[in-house]
Amino acid sequence: MAEQQKDAAAVRRARQTLINLLLALGVTLGVLLTFMMIVPRDDSNMIRAVDYTAIAADVKASVGVEVIAPETIPAGWWSNSARWRDTTADGVNYWHVGFVGPNNQYVGIDQAIETNATWLAQKVVEFEQVSSSSPTGEYTLTEFQGATEGKTGEKLWIYTTNKNADAILIGGTAKREEFAQFFKLIKLPFND
Repeated sequence: MAEQQKDAAAVRRARQTLINLLLALGVTLGVLLTFMMIVPRDDSNMIRAVDYTAIAADVKASVGVEVIAPETIPAGWWSNSARWRDTTADGVNYWHVGFVGPNNQYVGIDQAIETNATWLAQKVVEFEQVSSSSPTGEYTLTEFQGATEGKTGEKLWIYTTNKNADAILIGGTAKREEFAQFFKLIKLPFND
């Protein structure tokens, strides 16, 4: 009988240990959920619109390069980035301006000065060529589409001059019709 009491006590202690463990886990989850609910979170957009036209004017004044900066953009679109890069490791100076649409679609424009084959090859590494044409003989327009999982649905157009090594890259996740709106709004230096 003493053996049965010892076994019963051991079973009770084992059961109580499991119950205590489950209670501790429940209290810990309760405290965690309470903290998650009471800690304030800022759900606003952390990316602010930039005045790309003012930055483009600064680039022209300081560097002397006329960069692409559409005077107007389609309704609902805003610029999230604009910058001039002149200290790149590959030696290619370029202007970048990016636009975000009402449904988070994106159009990015890069204007590169005196590019090289390596720089252009790096830009299209995750894309496959769709078409290429040289409508006026002064520049070549090459169209690409995303070829990897990370670039699925993205489009890219590259204008290269036949006079020098300048290039303009226009790409992103927007629809073809939205890209067409931007093509109409930007002044390509090749057409001068």
